[in-house]
Amino acid sequence: MIENSLGWTSEEATFPVARQEGDIALCRSPVCLELIRYWQGLAARSGGRPEWGQVRLIDLYKIATFLAVKDVVDNGTDFRNRFWGTGLSDALGFEATNKCVSTYEPASMRDAVHRRYSRIVRTGNPEMVRGYITSMPEHDHLPFELVHLPLWGEDPGVRHIISAYQFDFIAAGDD
Repeated sequence: MIENSLGWTSEEATFPVARQEGDIALCRSPVCLELIRYWQGLAARSGGRPEWGQVRLIDLYKIATFLAVKDVVDNGTDFRNRFWGTGLSDALGFEATNKCVSTYEPASMRDAVHRRYSRIVRTGNPEMVRGYITSMPEHDHLPFELVHLPLWGEDPGVRHIISAYQFDFIAAGDD
C-alpha cells in the first residue's frame, strides 16, 4: 500500500511513481528543502499565498537545474512548462520547456502528472512525493523526491506551480 498523509487508499492513489506522498513537512532532500524554505519565505510576505511575480529564479540558482515551473492553462485543463531545468532533462531524458503536460508520453506518466497538478490547482495545497519512477520504462526504479508548490497570480486561484526534483535520493529509513 502507498503511504501518504493525504488520506487516500492505494486504490485512490493511482500515481505510478509514488511510494510516499503528502505533506511537504515530510521532505528530506536538500534540493526540495531549499525550494520549500524559499516558498515559505514568499508566503510569509504575501499573506500565505506566494505569487509568481515574487519569484526570482536567480535567488534559486544553486538548485535551478532541478526546478520546473508550470503555467496553469485554462484553469487546469492543461499545464505548460515555463521553465525546465537542465538537470531534469539529463535525469529524465527529455527537454520539456514550453511543452504541455497533455503531450507527455507515455500516457501513464501524462495522466499521473495531470491528476497531481489538477489537485494542486483545485486545493491550493503543496505536495511532496518520494519513491521510484515506474511509469517511464527507460528510467525504471530511479529513486527521487519532489515537491510541487502552488503560486498565485493576478487572477484568482493557483496560476503556476513551481517544483523541485532530487534524483538518486533515498530518505533515511526508506532503503
